[in-house]
Amino acid sequence: MGLPIPQGHQRDVVYLAAHGHQVVLGTAGTGKTVMAIHRAAHLADARTRNNGPTLLLTYNKSLVTYLRHLANKLPRVTIETYGTFARGYLAAQGRMGYNQIAGPDQRKVFVEQAVKETAASYKPNSFFDRATDFFLDELEWIDGNGLGTVEAYLAVDRVGRMAALQPGQRRAVWDIRKNYLAARTAGGYPYDWASLPASVRTSLAADTVARRYKHIVVDEAQDLSPESIRSLAEAIPADGSLTLFADYAQQIYGQRVSWRSCGLKVAKTEVFLDNYRNSPEIARLAIAMAQMPHFRDSADLVEPRAPQRAAGAKPTLVSYPSTEAEAAAVATSVAAFAKVARVGVLARTRAEARLAVQGVAGVRMLHDQLQRWEIEAGVYAGTYHSAKGLEFDVVFLPFCGAARSPDSDTVTAFGYDEAASRESRLLYVGVTRARDELIITHTGDPTPLLPAPDSGLYQVTT
Repeated sequence: MGLPIPQGHQRDVVYLAAHGHQVVLGTAGTGKTVMAIHRAAHLADARTRNNGPTLLLTYNKSLVTYLRHLANKLPRVTIETYGTFARGYLAAQGRMGYNQIAGPDQRKVFVEQAVKETAASYKPNSFFDRATDFFLDELEWIDGNGLGTVEAYLAVDRVGRMAALQPGQRRAVWDIRKNYLAARTAGGYPYDWASLPASVRTSLAADTVARRYKHIVVDEAQDLSPESIRSLAEAIPADGSLTLFADYAQQIYGQRVSWRSCGLKVAKTEVFLDNYRNSPEIARLAIAMAQMPHFRDSADLVEPRAPQRAAGAKPTLVSYPSTEAEAAAVATSVAAFAKVARVGVLARTRAEARLAVQGVAGVRMLHDQLQRWEIEAGVYAGTYHSAKGLEFDVVFLPFCGAARSPDSDTVTAFGYDEAASRESRLLYVGVTRARDELIITHTGDPTPLLPAPDSGLYQVTT
């Protein structure tokens, strides 16, 4: 499969000025990935004025594999995740050793230890009984926004947190953060993934060597934290360029801030609304989702416009009497579709995705070790997160019942409204991966995060 050719205004974006900051907002299916690859190729091309080595970045590893498949060894273009870039740069500066980044399991242990230690220095307070995921998220948010002092944390508008923390609670969080950092360092981990952008910025400020990349292009840039974006702006030379392709309706990593707050100087934001991927029926469902209350707090949200493709079938909404019956039926249908189409099976967790394809032959799991992207018929299965930026002929979204979505642990950690906001965006990602057919299944009542069954947007079967 060759790389699609940019159409109309897409070509204008590819050839934007090769200096300064450029932001391109587009809804799902508008060709952002195609534009990002062509933009990177153009900036690295020796025939381009002000050309130079170019870095094409994204957030998750499965999308990197897909980008490398599409780009097919472009000269002077490096394709990797932000985490790989940050870790590699710090290692090159002598600031990163082997196994010095705390992973999710280590972070959880250190945060639980920090919460317990901090609570002991306060009067008894139910605030410290909150779910560990709440504190993990808040500490990541602090790092992601580059807040280095308690004063800065107290003063900042906490975007993305629907129930605001009071000053006393923020001070307690800051004490937890101090104890967490001490515990993490004592455990032999000077970093976690959220802390890398600030460390990169610190190292760049002292780095007098010429920058490795003259241009940086980011696909799915909405998934990066503000501090990550600031570090990328500082990783290019004064005459270089930073181009960000993003869709805030797909945002799923909890930042939801505008480019302006990242300190970018953007003369004009390019906007794309026309959907070239999804059938009209699938796109109408996505549009309806983007108009639901859970999306209303998004900065820079671009509402999708009608699709550009020919009509197809409405998304199918199927009810089952039990989770076991649901999983078995999905696996049977997936195996049948896989004979003639590229199929994506997407769920909240890897375990759910595996359950939905149990017994299906030749399934390729979307995960960090995905090395190759296939173009022929077959099955890919994974989480909504892992499917960011990808597309499939047919998509199955299993386990979309009200009992599972929004997830009860997420509700416990963040409250219903915020959990619904986060998880409705996950579902939006899943829905918009489908080109031609979309099958959503559930046990019991369907999730309230999707438009109602009687909305006219589905073929409803039981």
